[in-house]
Amino acid sequence: MTPTSRRIVLCVVLTLAAVVRVRGIAFDLPFVYHPDEPFNVAIVQSIFERGDLNPHWFVYPTLFYYINALAYVPYYVVGSLLGAFHARADIGPLIELAMGVTKATQPGVMVLSRAVTAAFSTGAVALTYVAGMRLMRSPAVALFAALMMAIIPTGVALARYVTPDSFAVFFAAASLVAIVLVYQQGRPLHYVAAGLLAGLTASTKYNAALVVLPLIAAHFLRPANRGLANPWLYVAGLCCCAGFVAGTPYAVIDAPAFIDFLRIDGQHYATGHPGMDGQPFRWYVAYMLGTAAVLYALSLLEIVRGVAARAKPVILLAVFPVAYFLFIISFQVRNDRTFVPLTPFLCLLGASFLVHAWTRAAQWGNRGRQRAAHAGLAALAAAAVMQPAITTLAETQRLMHPDGRETARAWIAANLPAGSRIAFESYSPFIDPGRYANVPVPRIVDHDLDWYEANGVRYVVFSQGMYGRYFLEPARYPGIVAKYERFFHGFHLLKAFDDGGYEIRIYEVARDRSAEPGRS
Repeated sequence: MTPTSRRIVLCVVLTLAAVVRVRGIAFDLPFVYHPDEPFNVAIVQSIFERGDLNPHWFVYPTLFYYINALAYVPYYVVGSLLGAFHARADIGPLIELAMGVTKATQPGVMVLSRAVTAAFSTGAVALTYVAGMRLMRSPAVALFAALMMAIIPTGVALARYVTPDSFAVFFAAASLVAIVLVYQQGRPLHYVAAGLLAGLTASTKYNAALVVLPLIAAHFLRPANRGLANPWLYVAGLCCCAGFVAGTPYAVIDAPAFIDFLRIDGQHYATGHPGMDGQPFRWYVAYMLGTAAVLYALSLLEIVRGVAARAKPVILLAVFPVAYFLFIISFQVRNDRTFVPLTPFLCLLGASFLVHAWTRAAQWGNRGRQRAAHAGLAALAAAAVMQPAITTLAETQRLMHPDGRETARAWIAANLPAGSRIAFESYSPFIDPGRYANVPVPRIVDHDLDWYEANGVRYVVFSQGMYGRYFLEPARYPGIVAKYERFFHGFHLLKAFDDGGYEIRIYEVARDRSAEPGRS
């Protein structure tokens, strides 16, 4: 492949990555369905409007917030020139009624921040290519890995949200590029850059701090590394700390609050989260099989092959995935966004296995066996691409159609009398607070049936986003499932919506006590 053709293919891959991430980026606006976006946007707006760099909330590190606050600057300048803004406070906040029940007063703000996320996610694709070219010296490995990064389902999905996950992937990939330079050349500047970038990675997601392990491995895998006597290894460690503090300075300035949040977050991951806990190893394996099974299988084979062959580049790539996977399965809480920092490394490993197998097959003397092996490998590569591509396409298409929250919201506005007192739980449709007397609760079952009657509630809205997590594992949550069942039998069902596979149930508080379980 010539340099020109390689650049053309890379441009096509990066364009694909950008398009699939931007498509559907405003899918829910002006409503905001993701539960974490309102918290994140509120912190970003506070930083921008007040100039207070202390977020006073350290569930996530703060580099992600600072980057988003900087993106507000050109947005505000343009808005000021057009007469839309006269003060920084004119950038309107989100209206959040409950978790996952939010409306953006200025949808452009959400598009702006989501576009920043998409840009960093696309940048991670480019960095994966650079890492592959530098480490493996193979355009085929680099381009195939970049293609997989471009279409990997979770990477694409998370690129549409104002969350730090895509930033963690970007900085992990950037760290890998610098780590490769440490391994290959080991100049002082490389140690400094790798340390700083590893620290910045940790300053996007705490769990991504394990990216420092391949930096240590790169040092010891180098010939003539001088081992522990090399002072630049310690300089890299100091730079790692400096990078983290640069992105999260109030970890030092407001250390007590920072430590307290770390403790709370650690307890959360260790003890569980309904709908996202239990059997982490089994869950992550099922997740991998359901999103990019062939790619992940190839990456595992490459780890085994690389260790057996003592192939240093493969071992270097394998350090982070192995250590990180063992780390995340030690917690009760498991989810796709926790897994996603692994993707640049796994895409490179899977691509490396395919290219290595192709090269070995080309060395066979029997032409027939060569053609058969190459045909099989080509089919394997196609299969590796097809599953994530189809999944990403299906998820993107789903975003383009309204789900049960939107159809339920429209039905409520058209059919329920203005002024009605409506109780709803998290992840429900946005119910206009200017038209209805809203009673938001985290879960409907947090109160008993009589409480809703006593408080004049006329309608109750249930959301699959809340009750569904318990019904998926009824044996794990029998008490909560039983409570929901009592409500489903105790009130009168007015309407149910399941558009897009997302169910919303609307009940009238008209008690039919004879229908309740245990009554005759």
